[in-house]
Amino acid sequence: MSIIGPLVIQALIALGVGVFTITGIDLAVNQAVSWLTTGVGGIPANIANVMAMAGVFQGMSYVVGAVTTRMVMAGASSIKKWFIQ
Repeated sequence: MSIIGPLVIQALIALGVGVFTITGIDLAVNQAVSWLTTGVGGIPANIANVMAMAGVFQGMSYVVGAVTTRMVMAGASSIKKWFIQ
């Protein structure tokens, strides 16, 4: 029984850190996507169409997805350190 108390406390701390990490990542990514959308909104329609045909916007979504995945994986590995000591 004496092992369960500290283990539960560590699990709750790890979950709290994970929630704050995911929330922070979500805010940062949403802000970056908002900046990209605002920046793209100011270009002429013809140029936007050429960029869309070239796959620029799809490439930007790949980059944003990769950055988000890397941040989540880093957060998950740091949470794992709480349990494996």
